[in-house]
Amino acid sequence: MALRFSLFIFIFSLHFICDFPGIFGHDEGMTIKTMEEFSGYPIHEPKYPNSLSSLSVNSDTLQKQIDELATFSDSPAPSVTRILYSEKDVLARSYIKDLMELSGLSVKEDAVGNIFGLWNGYEPELAPVLTGSHVDAIPYSGKYDGVVGVLGAIEAINVLKRSGFKPKRSLEVIMFTSEEPTRFGISCLGRLGS
Repeated sequence: MALRFSLFIFIFSLHFICDFPGIFGHDEGMTIKTMEEFSGYPIHEPKYPNSLSSLSVNSDTLQKQIDELATFSDSPAPSVTRILYSEKDVLARSYIKDLMELSGLSVKEDAVGNIFGLWNGYEPELAPVLTGSHVDAIPYSGKYDGVVGVLGAIEAINVLKRSGFKPKRSLEVIMFTSEEPTRFGISCLGRLGS
């Protein structure tokens, strides 16, 4: 009898919760509205000339960029050694800035050496959405470590631009300085300065 009564209370409670979501502070419509306002795009099927469902990454170009960036190394392939502020690191930084500029991003560099590529949204006064990683590399590392976070972010913006998408919030790619503790023994140096 107690089990049957507990089951009745449980089912009644579920019915009450499902029928009266506003009482418990959960309003799916408000959640979706908040997500859409924050992100600047609809949660439901978008109405862009080229549907977002047909977006495609130019994987050949992305792989070529990864391979080219790997040539800025003080160790032989397939490993990568790119010590902070070394000649190869400076060349890699220049390469990243060039790719950002070719993608139509506004490029700047801070005092620590973090590199920022900004794509202005149609409401630029809103805080931007940030993404990125690093391209410095510990001795004899792999060519994908950190690099995919930077080059992948640039390519993601290129994909969105090719689709005709315009973000509400600005999107910013960051290439952090000294993610690896190779020069000063301090990792994430760029994140400390940004």
